[in-house]
Amino acid sequence: MNLTTLLFSFQGRINRAKYWTVMLVYLAILIVCTVFAIMGLGISSAIPSTGASMSYLFIAIFALVCLVTMWSSIAVGIKRLHDRDQSGWWMLVFSGVSTIVSLLEETAVTPGSQFILGVGSFAVTIWIIIELGFLRGTQGPNRFGSDPLEASPQ
Repeated sequence: MNLTTLLFSFQGRINRAKYWTVMLVYLAILIVCTVFAIMGLGISSAIPSTGASMSYLFIAIFALVCLVTMWSSIAVGIKRLHDRDQSGWWMLVFSGVSTIVSLLEETAVTPGSQFILGVGSFAVTIWIIIELGFLRGTQGPNRFGSDPLEASPQ
């Protein structure tokens, strides 16, 4: 599997090691982009003549990197679900449930309901991490392709 297929295709299967490698690389990219964005905003506010244009440039680059990594993260997650012989549509369920619980938590009025929804949000996040990152894929071929852990014939 080439890098483009690994990162941007919704077809096929990947094992846990490839999934975690991609996620750790994206975490590093996100940290670097955040540091550069903060530095860029600080520099742009110190130089009044170029301040606004530099701020917009850093924000645009950061947004572009976020969009590309988000698309790729979804593709990689779908391939992990395929490895577990599950439909990629589960990514929509993961995102939807997580978003709904988080929104409810923000709009909750009592501390008790905020706590319960916070625990619910945490539980959904743990479920997603376990499902995508820790559970082994199906052994042997499944409807989404061959087992990524089997040695490929040469």
